[in-house]
Amino acid sequence: MKNFIKYISLALAAVAVFGSCQKKADPLPFYGSGKDVTLQISSTSVKPAPSDANKPVLNLSWSDPGFATDTSNYKYVLEFAASGSNFANPVAYTVMTQRAYSLIGNDINNILAGLGVPVNGSKDLDVRLKASYANNNDMKISNVLKVSATSYGVPITLTPSSTNAIVLDVKNATNKAVGFSWTESPYGGNVISYALQIAVSGTNFANPQTIKYDGALNSGSGLTVNELNNLAIAAGVSGGSSKNLDFRVVSSIGTSYSNFMVYSNIVSINVTTFTPVPPALYIVGDATPGGWDNPVPVPSQQFSRLDDVSYGIIINLTAGKSYLLLPVNGDWSHKYGGVSATGGPLLTDDAVPGSNTPSPATSGTYKIVVNFQTATYTVTPVSTTIPDNLFIVGDATDGGWNNPVPVPSQQFTRVDAVTFGLITKLTAGGSYLLLPENGSWDQKYAVVNSSVNPMGDVFGYYSGANPSQYNTNIPAPSTTGMYQILVNFATGKYTVTPYTGVLPVPQNLFIVGDATPGGWDNPVPVPSQQFTRLSLTHFQLKLALNAGKSYLLLPVNGDWSHKYGGTTAMSGDILVDDAVPGSNTPSPDVAGTYLIDMNFATGKYTLTKQ
Repeated sequence: MKNFIKYISLALAAVAVFGSCQKKADPLPFYGSGKDVTLQISSTSVKPAPSDANKPVLNLSWSDPGFATDTSNYKYVLEFAASGSNFANPVAYTVMTQRAYSLIGNDINNILAGLGVPVNGSKDLDVRLKASYANNNDMKISNVLKVSATSYGVPITLTPSSTNAIVLDVKNATNKAVGFSWTESPYGGNVISYALQIAVSGTNFANPQTIKYDGALNSGSGLTVNELNNLAIAAGVSGGSSKNLDFRVVSSIGTSYSNFMVYSNIVSINVTTFTPVPPALYIVGDATPGGWDNPVPVPSQQFSRLDDVSYGIIINLTAGKSYLLLPVNGDWSHKYGGVSATGGPLLTDDAVPGSNTPSPATSGTYKIVVNFQTATYTVTPVSTTIPDNLFIVGDATDGGWNNPVPVPSQQFTRVDAVTFGLITKLTAGGSYLLLPENGSWDQKYAVVNSSVNPMGDVFGYYSGANPSQYNTNIPAPSTTGMYQILVNFATGKYTVTPYTGVLPVPQNLFIVGDATPGGWDNPVPVPSQQFTRLSLTHFQLKLALNAGKSYLLLPVNGDWSHKYGGTTAMSGDILVDDAVPGSNTPSPDVAGTYLIDMNFATGKYTLTKQ
């Protein structure tokens, strides 16, 4: 027992010694329990003007909560909310240490904007203060005061690059038509969005066309010729006509374009539009060989693109009948027409007369040219005969002068009603002829003399029974290489251009797969799953696709030996035959109607949801 007491004594002594060696801890910060806080306000009504944006307009102060003599950790939060909301969604301002705060004009605007109050709008607000020490310790909530607040709008000045009349020309579709700049709306730290609005003058912007610039100042932005043309037509200016258009800019806090909207001055500009040029054009009606069946037979009733603004076709028309022009084969929703058998103003959609476009008084072969820049069409009789087929022969070709020529390598593709195309190798120093019948020398297409431009010129018809000035072979380009040859019987001209494409081009293109309405059945239903050829290397098809499925593209309907595909749903490289993945081309994630674009010159495909 004695020993036990001894050991206890020694342990206590050791503890005492150890403790005497340690630094004494500082006392914890002390704060009192605090007391109620009383909030005071300089006015019960505040209505700032734009000139008050950075000036104090409302002063608030409050009593000392008495937490401690050290006020460096005092935290105050001012809360503003709609009266009667019980501060459900307050706008808050945090103030450290000081017991007063002044709101400037921009603060009033910001508070009201946060509560959804429009420009120049008023709202009754509840105001209170939350006082605490450090991190919300011993929080005290003040009395609630009321204040009526009114927002103000900051004017915007819109300035165009020019107010001169604008004549829009489709040839300059990508050029800037007009530029705009405007002053910025200073709404404090809020996100500001701008929108340019366009309307026919005198309508008071009843149906404005709006271009939104979410969350960013786009002062200096402009509209291209094509953008302005589309907006003007949507606003009510018919293609090929002139009207005054009003322009203004609207600013908005946030991106909803519903709160705090301020309008600029209005600028008026006279604009002359053109009828938008469709990507393709077809003819339908009982005046045509295909009758009123829609879709129409292609390529025989598909127009040829003559230039940036015009289409042309050579076709047999039956007297006493009528026809329409369609931008989409198989679709009646849009159409073009006129009231004269010989030509005149081009009418669109509901403006097309119920009797459609009358055919000429005499049955025969006619050339129809449609100009979308001038919104006119012409119908003229011609003696031109368009062959059913076209072949190339000559020492400029791989097949030489041997006749018949090898097919399909030296057979042209019928691109549309008046155009044939071929991608082939041409050897410098050689020449060639075009034949409507393979294996026969009786008929040919040639040029007047050998000095014509080998990259394109006028061509004509020659036969033993009908000799003409077109009796000379066509010279090849000066450089051996791959070339694209286009022969247009509507213009009577051929063009030869170096071919820089990356893929062989099929004569036709079809789609098959469980992503399509026809499933994997091959052959596929035509024309619904057959692509439209826009050019020698460019195909398009608008089709409803199922999500989560797949498809392939075929150059020959009913034949699995060749195929095209890709690895991604919306765009990518066109893959050929064995390069096509075993899983085929995936369809988009969302079911719907898509425009499938296949460009063999670039080797790319894209899908666009309609």
